[in-house]
Amino acid sequence: MQYFLTLLRLILRAYCSDWLQKIFSSPSNTNAPPLPRKERIKRGWVKAIWLVAGILMLSNPVPPVVMIIALPTTFLSFMILDEMP
Repeated sequence: MQYFLTLLRLILRAYCSDWLQKIFSSPSNTNAPPLPRKERIKRGWVKAIWLVAGILMLSNPVPPVVMIIALPTTFLSFMILDEMP
């Protein structure tokens, strides 16, 4: 049950973070330029990859399995976000 609640909390935090950031952001952050469409798409992909990886890690919470999932996911995330436009 604890793993399910942790998973639910992480999913809600991932999907609601943009909404909460807009609500609670200070007025000084409004001068930042909006992200380009390609960057938003890339971040969406990385968010989805990490959600799937998190579900897999919570399904079998043994340290070697977590590392086997987390390391390639980290590499894949950096590869997607560091791609030249």
